[in-house]
Amino acid sequence: MNKYSVNSFLRSAAVVIFLCLFFDASAQDTIFRKGEKLRFNLYYQWGLLWKKAATATLSANETIYQNNPALHLRLSASTTSFFDNFLKVRDTLHSITTPQLLPLYYSKNTHEGDYKAKDELNYGYANGRTITRARFYRNGELREDTTLIHNNGKKVFDMLSIFYHIRTLNINTLKENQPLTLTVVSGNKPYEVKISFLGDVQLKTPDNKKYNAYKISIILETRKGKKTEREQMEFWMSRDERRVPMQLSGKLPIGSLRAFYEGVE
Repeated sequence: MNKYSVNSFLRSAAVVIFLCLFFDASAQDTIFRKGEKLRFNLYYQWGLLWKKAATATLSANETIYQNNPALHLRLSASTTSFFDNFLKVRDTLHSITTPQLLPLYYSKNTHEGDYKAKDELNYGYANGRTITRARFYRNGELREDTTLIHNNGKKVFDMLSIFYHIRTLNINTLKENQPLTLTVVSGNKPYEVKISFLGDVQLKTPDNKKYNAYKISIILETRKGKKTEREQMEFWMSRDERRVPMQLSGKLPIGSLRAFYEGVE
């Protein structure tokens, strides 16, 4: 699995993990608890071969940021010993938001083989605009310092805070032909995230259990010159009051990804 595949793999990992928070606001007290840790296993498919490729843990806690109450979201992901032989990955993502989930700060610390990097986003707000300052460090040196200005008046998220925002949505308002479109900054460019409800289905798990589930489409798009880059995933969550995330699948440049929710610590 090459480096591009690993980066896409871990970005997809972030998506599946934070979709576990895709709940109505009324269910928040039964799903999200301060200090809670959520565990996930991710599997890589190449041809007929399925191999456990990575594990990931999500935690969320209250904190103080710039003398104000805030939320600290943390995602850590690491490849298994088998995939360590190809490219050892130890990535950690942090997101600081207001209690209302407005992004303030985001960082991604990357350790992939001998490669080390840190991406930082600082969010500012003025006159209906969102200003995102993106700084990128490679092996401890500042390589890029870019400012993005978003003038459309809509909220702009990072790769973690966006899914906490999604949990406040009513899934019944999402339709296949009328996707909800949100904006997220990843790296030094904005992405459009299109979320659609594909219907009620029966999901069969690897242990041959069957669950009534919601099926959801997630599409990430960005412009590159005259072309539009697109990544698409499908997600299933149980159709009950807990809305447990059951499975995510998506294509990678080489092979496919499938992720399963493992439990709560």
